[in-house]
Amino acid sequence: LPLKKSANIVHANSLQISWEDVISKEQLTYILGNPPFIGERYQSKQQRLDLENLFNAKVKLDYVTAWYLKASKYIQGTKIKVAFVSTNSIVQGEQVGILWKELFSNYGIKIHFAHQTFNWSNEAKSNAAVYVVIIGFASFDITNKKIFEYENINEEPFEKEAKNINPYLVDSNDFFIEKRSKP
Repeated sequence: LPLKKSANIVHANSLQISWEDVISKEQLTYILGNPPFIGERYQSKQQRLDLENLFNAKVKLDYVTAWYLKASKYIQGTKIKVAFVSTNSIVQGEQVGILWKELFSNYGIKIHFAHQTFNWSNEAKSNAAVYVVIIGFASFDITNKKIFEYENINEEPFEKEAKNINPYLVDSNDFFIEKRSKP
């Protein structure tokens, strides 16, 4: 403090550039974002390549997951906290076992707060309504975690304290249900 006017707009694909070249980790406290919600089957060739390059493998994940991985790599060894608005698909089905196992196991990610699924819409003429979650995380743990639950996805949430927030956004131990070829 005092706050200074200092716009620094970088026009680039944030998955292809070094975030450290844009801003030093030492200058950050938070990363907040609303990455693109592009499902696996709607991605362009370039978007699939972005995912493949970040995950070092071909993966069937929503495009938004790339920001979770990129941020998790970037915040290693820091006290930076991250929060993203995402489609709720990243906390359901096969994506959980792929994305969150990677983040928890390889980057020590811990979820600090989570808004469970709610209906997000805007006031634009072509109203884009989508079911989303908001997830706050870091590469360190805290004791005061919060889950915001919605009895009705169109209403206000109620806040609940949690000991641990797992990748399904519930207060429980961390586990991953992975894809199986046999029951």
